[in-house]
Amino acid sequence: MKSSDIVVVGGGVIGCAVAYYAAKRGLQVTLIDQPKRGRATSASAGGLWPLGESIGLGCGVIFYKAQLAKGIVPEGADGPAQLPRSFLDFAMQSNAMFPTLTEELRETGGLDIELERTSLLYLIYDEADEAFARPLWRNCPCGRSLSEWLTPEELARAEPAVTRNVRGALRFNGDDQVNPYRLADAYRAAARALGAELLPYTEVTNVRVEKGRVVAVETAAQRIRCDVVVNAAGAWAPQIARMVGIDLPVQPVRGQIIGTETLPDVLSSCLSTTDCYLAQKRHGEIIIGSTTEEVGFDVGVTRSGIKTLAAGAIRALPFLKQVNVKRVWAGLRPGTPDELPVLGPIESVTGYYNACGHFRTGILNSPLTGLLLAELLSGAPLSFPIEPFLLSRLAPMVPVERLSNHPPQPNRSHAVANGEPS
Repeated sequence: MKSSDIVVVGGGVIGCAVAYYAAKRGLQVTLIDQPKRGRATSASAGGLWPLGESIGLGCGVIFYKAQLAKGIVPEGADGPAQLPRSFLDFAMQSNAMFPTLTEELRETGGLDIELERTSLLYLIYDEADEAFARPLWRNCPCGRSLSEWLTPEELARAEPAVTRNVRGALRFNGDDQVNPYRLADAYRAAARALGAELLPYTEVTNVRVEKGRVVAVETAAQRIRCDVVVNAAGAWAPQIARMVGIDLPVQPVRGQIIGTETLPDVLSSCLSTTDCYLAQKRHGEIIIGSTTEEVGFDVGVTRSGIKTLAAGAIRALPFLKQVNVKRVWAGLRPGTPDELPVLGPIESVTGYYNACGHFRTGILNSPLTGLLLAELLSGAPLSFPIEPFLLSRLAPMVPVERLSNHPPQPNRSHAVANGEPS
């Protein structure tokens, strides 16, 4: 029987981030990965949009428009729901980690995550868009220095390819992008370079709990003795949680996406509209997304979904009418009732930790999530308060009384040779 300090279940961007930061602190980590068709990392454009996502842009404003068309928007709603300040602060702190992280992952893992300083532009087509955008600009939660109102003339100079049929745009400086696939690969490579073990194409069949404490993780081939299991299984996280008797309110939310053929540089910013978002990647492809659909684990694409995204993209960038589509696909984002991630321990099972439910911000929030879990697991002071993201906020019947800085300690007999985590 093998042993490990930490077993991380799930090899998407969140699981790989947890494995990297835990290995960086000297913990013995085993990362178990069973690639799932449609997992969230594959459904991302790689946007680092802490301001945009917190105030309802990106997928939020697209979803709001779709709800409005169906007549199901809650009475009194005047725009997409804005997330709480605790989420914005978390996202801003995580976003600020990317410049240093980029260098760390290049040096340790040998991969470039393609961090690009793009900013996010919200295109204002009509009076309704302007009515939504003006208060955001006047009362930008992080101060006016991070937001900028562009006239149609200023927008045309900044982004010549964008349609002229606009009233202007609201720019969010600091809302940038990375390559999501490379980010996950870089975390994984760096974690392995630091001593983490990867078990690819391996399904977890059981998490053994004895006397209220995690003691092992089982696969079809072996049992791994461990003190801690981190549930980073994305949309499939409830299946892992049920193995320890926990009801985890995470569900798959499908996002359909279009990728264009390779194009010359035509966008210097990422675009957000009420119809779609657009981000041109370094290799030239423009990513167009994304729907927000609760259809279970269906990862198919639909004619209506792709048609709607394509029409929105052409509205924003008229030249796309002459551009070929290279691929269409869908991914499953792990949604929660309040759109906030579920992080940290639970009281009922010692040694079980959540790192899931990131919905559409897993790429953005992966650095701080990985760091916080590593700090929890090593008993270090936390870089950010974890209380707003505990499972107990969604399930009050599961009390979480343990203080953040006093987790169950891994069995040090399994520690790596270089001693205590730094």
